[in-house]
Amino acid sequence: MGTKRRTDARKNDEGSIGSRFVVELGQANIPMTIGFALCQLWLTLCFFAPQLFPDNASVSVYEISLGVCAASLLPALAFAKRFEELLENRTVIVALSVCAGIGTFMIPFSAGGSFLSIALQVCAGILTGIASGWFFVAWYQAFCKANDLVGFVLSVLVNSLFMYVLTAVAYLPELSPWIIVGIASIMPVGSAVLLVKTPRNEEFISEPKLPPKRTGQRKALFLLCCSIFVISFIDEFMRNYYLQGSDLLFYSGGLNLVLLIVKVACSIMLVVIITDHSHRMSLVYRISFLLTMIAVLFMPYAQHNLDLMYGITNFGAFLFKIMIMIIAFNFCQRYRTSPALVFSLTRIAFSLDLLLGFGMFHAYRHFEAILPDLLGITSVILGVLVVATYSFVFTEHGNVPIFVKVEAPAETSGSLDDRCKRLIRIGKLSGRESDVLKLMAKGRSAPRIQEELHLSMNTVNTHTSHIYQKLKVHSRQELLDLLEETAPDEEDSQG
Repeated sequence: MGTKRRTDARKNDEGSIGSRFVVELGQANIPMTIGFALCQLWLTLCFFAPQLFPDNASVSVYEISLGVCAASLLPALAFAKRFEELLENRTVIVALSVCAGIGTFMIPFSAGGSFLSIALQVCAGILTGIASGWFFVAWYQAFCKANDLVGFVLSVLVNSLFMYVLTAVAYLPELSPWIIVGIASIMPVGSAVLLVKTPRNEEFISEPKLPPKRTGQRKALFLLCCSIFVISFIDEFMRNYYLQGSDLLFYSGGLNLVLLIVKVACSIMLVVIITDHSHRMSLVYRISFLLTMIAVLFMPYAQHNLDLMYGITNFGAFLFKIMIMIIAFNFCQRYRTSPALVFSLTRIAFSLDLLLGFGMFHAYRHFEAILPDLLGITSVILGVLVVATYSFVFTEHGNVPIFVKVEAPAETSGSLDDRCKRLIRIGKLSGRESDVLKLMAKGRSAPRIQEELHLSMNTVNTHTSHIYQKLKVHSRQELLDLLEETAPDEEDSQG
């Protein structure tokens, strides 16, 4: 009898999970999800395009592109507001997609050591590098301003599904590789069309500069970038070690199909965890840690199971990528920091670590014949890096508050005052507007504010209207919601 009850309860839970996923999927912006998945798929095919042409040795495009990506995003750290505006300009978005398409189509022509080939490699690297930086940040910003975390996360899964289908087609003997290159070249345009059609959200407010020094916010952002740098660097090294130029063959294989089924199931659970504001997200980073450690420690013993070991690496990277997206997304929402600034910083870290991982693999290949124990030493070093990152960065105490979107608890007056100070700075409110905001935050009515500040009712209404305009809200309730959603300024709290 007890077993039957447990079975029935389990069935009810499964039905509940499925129904909640369907509800959340219905609320996600599907065109945005597909558009960003196309953007991710373009970049993957762009970097793997030389594998379709065995005589093509234009690997330098990959390295140039990563370096250009990081360099092109550096101005966003100083001019985040201007950068944010540019990434909402439709002409800029279309221009980026054209750069991406032209750069991708150049890659097959850039083989060899002639002056023309080198010039084509440089041009392809510059065009794809700028697009892979700016285009991605534009998508991150659009999702953040639309407050669509579910669609943002599901785009990773949709990209994996698209990748399997396209790579399976790419290796059909009757299909020319130029068709795949052509498809990869027009993907950015399709992605741009969906991006420019995204409804503009003018109500999201943010601070276009890094969080203050010596605050938990600055530390959290620093640790986030460090974790991206270390784990993606390790993943890139292992991708090169396990696949050694057979990426497209792996993605079209049966093992990847099995992984896709598992990824679909995990994505359903992740969406439910996110929408439940659940702290079970800590389980995700534990699984990701375990998978990454297995892939690293078994490197010296996996000579005959390279595809299987990369499958483990790939699934761990899938979970890690989702964790990073969730943390960065919720960081922007919680601390009202400019998405252009946060995602440019994370994208710079990601590009630099891929470049380092790629370079380390080639250094390893150069010295492996000289140092017989090099693989074992490398495995131990990478394992220590993984343990350090997951132990000191992805700690439950430090990161659970931004793994999920935290419901605002009842605040103390001090914390409420800190939140007011943060919004005053973000909205650039005047002295009197600041006074009115603080009283509104405490629940004072307009007549009471008039009495306490010795102002006329018209003046109170004028200040209130200016506050709404600067903070991009339309009512007192929206203003109170904004105060609850915005994390306090920790520098003020500590002072």
